[in-house]
Amino acid sequence: MEETLTLKAKPKVFMGFRKIYHVLAASLFPLGYLYPPLGLGYPQTRFFLLWVSGVCFGVSFLLDLLRLRDKEFNSKFMRYFSALIRQTEETRFNGSTFLCLAFFVVIFFFSRKVAITAMFFLSLGDTAAELGGKNFGRFKIFHRSMEGTAAFFLVAFLIALALLEDWRIALVGAAAGALVELLSFELDDNLTVPIGSALALGIALSLFHAI
Repeated sequence: MEETLTLKAKPKVFMGFRKIYHVLAASLFPLGYLYPPLGLGYPQTRFFLLWVSGVCFGVSFLLDLLRLRDKEFNSKFMRYFSALIRQTEETRFNGSTFLCLAFFVVIFFFSRKVAITAMFFLSLGDTAAELGGKNFGRFKIFHRSMEGTAAFFLVAFLIALALLEDWRIALVGAAAGALVELLSFELDDNLTVPIGSALALGIALSLFHAI
């Protein structure tokens, strides 16, 4: 009985550790862009974050290619990093690869405030969606819960309102991010949420600031 309970509890511990890791790792980029370290200016910080996200994407991409081509290596990799990688990622690219690519794209193509907001949408909004869905999810749509989507929207709206200081832009960005997160059942939301949110925020900024 004790062994059975331990085996059941272990995945929950891994899931909790993985979520904490996801939040901390994904938040380092927007926090570093919002509060540049070591006295760096914003242009230097942007260059540094592009370099880091690009290198991390390259390394993660190559590791994924290697493990997906080599079953033995993949088996060992999944065993050693089971606390950080979902079991569903055993036969596909892992979320970190998509996250690094998405962060590189939003930092490269979008303004500083838009990129920071979109990255926080993923690190905090996506976490709120998962926690809301697991703890309160009752109504399902596209294999996701409406409660989780609502949690994402609320957190994303508050983030955008605090950073962009315009409730209209915050509303558009949060709604777009929540919709993208809800519909990302074929693509990894680590990729779609930051890029989709940044696009919506950028368009909203252009529209409302032009009025």
